[in-house]
Amino acid sequence: MDAKRIRFELVRPIEEDAIQIMEWRNDPETLRMSVHTQPKMWESFCSEFMHQYFLWPLLPPLFILSDRQRVAFVSFKPVEHPEQRHDRRCIEISINVAPEFRGLGWGLESLKATMEWAQKQGIDDIYAKVKIENLASQKAFTAAGYEALEDGKIEDDTGKITPVHRYIARLTPLKHPGVFIIAEAGSNWRMGSQERDWEMSKTLIDLAAEAGADAIKFQVFRPETIYVSNAGKSQYLSDAGIEKEMQEIFSDLAMPYELIPDLAAYCKKAGIEFMATPFSKSDFLAIDPYVKRHKIASYEIGHLRLIEWIARTGKPTYLSTGAANEEEIAWAHDIFYQQGGKELTLLQCTAKYPAEPDSMNLHAIRWLKDRFKCEVGLSDHSQHPYNAPIAAVALGARVIEKHFTLHSNLPGPDHAFAVNPQELKEMISAIRRTEQMLGSWVKTIHSSEQELRLFARRGIQALRPIHPGEILQEGVNIDILRPGQQILGLHPKYLLQMEGKKATRHLELGEGLQMGDWE
Repeated sequence: MDAKRIRFELVRPIEEDAIQIMEWRNDPETLRMSVHTQPKMWESFCSEFMHQYFLWPLLPPLFILSDRQRVAFVSFKPVEHPEQRHDRRCIEISINVAPEFRGLGWGLESLKATMEWAQKQGIDDIYAKVKIENLASQKAFTAAGYEALEDGKIEDDTGKITPVHRYIARLTPLKHPGVFIIAEAGSNWRMGSQERDWEMSKTLIDLAAEAGADAIKFQVFRPETIYVSNAGKSQYLSDAGIEKEMQEIFSDLAMPYELIPDLAAYCKKAGIEFMATPFSKSDFLAIDPYVKRHKIASYEIGHLRLIEWIARTGKPTYLSTGAANEEEIAWAHDIFYQQGGKELTLLQCTAKYPAEPDSMNLHAIRWLKDRFKCEVGLSDHSQHPYNAPIAAVALGARVIEKHFTLHSNLPGPDHAFAVNPQELKEMISAIRRTEQMLGSWVKTIHSSEQELRLFARRGIQALRPIHPGEILQEGVNIDILRPGQQILGLHPKYLLQMEGKKATRHLELGEGLQMGDWE
């Protein structure tokens, strides 16, 4: 067998393809090993084929070809993630190898080929259910790289509860299950003396952990490696009443490298991840042993060497894109991956402090994701605690970074636009509620809807008692009504099929008509 010769053929909504699939489905061995045990009848299968197999244009059913011969059939449907990972797009696979090619390894090769295909469609995970007795399929899924989940049970087409093995293929790396929230301490730890700096740092760490942040991030820099020596003053800082030149400001806020191990250790004790933003090689070397991931600030997007050093670590990296255009972002993105970077998340950011609402451009979050095919987030400099973060999460942000402080009136450049501890709590709570509301990537019927679905959803109901042999007529003895406490009848789409046909059994007033109730 030459796996390289495998090709895909789109299944067409035509009789020829339907007959092919039905014949394979009705093979005795296939039925024995399938969770669907009853042979398919042409009329019902044709309707199923036309109306259910082509619901998702981006997930079309496929024939697997080898030397132009159809060796297998696969179909997919979007499903809720079996592990409740709402951040991951999951599909369920159904595979049927042609009887004459069974036992030759085509099941395994087909699974491998479809994994690569699904990943290109933006799918994160493929889910599968296999009958306990189906040892060959279990072996194929395992060999293809599927991971076994806890066994489950499903109802087969006869109403019997059947135990199944469950499998999942992870096409993209598992990441933090929710939005990753960074409480940005920045330089707000600085209080003017070694003792006070340490106490403020610990306080900020404790408050961030208590609020439920995933990480707290500091900034580590040396004034001589950021600005030229005669850089002068910043207008935005002057507007805030800070008249010092940039060299003096950065000298005042510089973090001693020897403080980094202590901060990392205290974060570990507090149960929150330690992060720090470097601005030079010496900053990077001091930080790297203590962080799981790196952050590159907006104005470092052109720092070739910093991007190279960070990329070579292979650690997940967040890159802010404030005041950067598409060309600059693309350059940094390409350099990162050329230098061995593994995982880059781009953060929409407005490099204004504070950022006004009309400057936020949150739609750029979707643009960044589509343009660069990567995870995205928001580095938020707006003053409202949670308006922008909530909107960003709804737009697909997987990372939120927000400056926070003990009090906005403290001296320093970043306190005024930072949120206080209570506002940080409110922001994180709002983000988690938003995640709950977003739910799964596929439209489903929630369990909370089931009662009213059965009570108030219209079906074909009996208008009066109906006797066997009576002709079914809309408006005379049947109609499309809500059942209330009665049994819900078939979907109204079946009305034309039963109109004018004879009832096969006695039906009570209000009772819903089911399959087999007409001839």
